[in-house]
Amino acid sequence: MFALYFVALSMAIFAIGAGGIASSRHFLITALSIEVMLLASTLLAVTLFYYGAAGSITLLLLSLWSVAATETMALMVLYRYMAGWKVSMDVTKLSKLRH
Repeated sequence: MFALYFVALSMAIFAIGAGGIASSRHFLITALSIEVMLLASTLLAVTLFYYGAAGSITLLLLSLWSVAATETMALMVLYRYMAGWKVSMDVTKLSKLRH
């Protein structure tokens, strides 16, 4: 029964991230919303793993957080180069990067 609260919380956090993607066209807001959605999926995975399997949760957390850290670093590098090129951060205009 207690696990249902965590499942509901992860669904609410995922909905906040999806709302952030739907409401904004700015690159950083979209990237942060994807991170929030990844946080919600991590919370759901940890909850299901903890209550469903009787194993060590450390390897699951390590793998999920390494994926999140890699995605964050890739987005930061992409943003840095886009800001250096003075490209608009509006995702609808990103197709104009080709010269």
